[in-house]
Amino acid sequence: MARVRILIALVCLAFALGVAPGGAQETPSGDTPAVVVDDGAPIEADDAWTFRFLVPTVLALSGIALAVTVIGYRVRIRSRYRVVR
Repeated sequence: MARVRILIALVCLAFALGVAPGGAQETPSGDTPAVVVDDGAPIEADDAWTFRFLVPTVLALSGIALAVTVIGYRVRIRSRYRVVR
């Protein structure tokens, strides 16, 4: 049974490497270009929603997390160590 599985795997691999790419190629018909590039007016690109919304949100949350960490650390240090006079 294991030999049959290996044989089927090798046949599938040979098909994927040999026959499938040859069948995917197309023959050009005539002297027309495959892709026509239009050099029209440039399109104005807006910022993506990730840049407009996600980046400021992450920056604000990381600033808040940093502030909470610093404040929490100072509160723990002050409550742990006290000056004895």
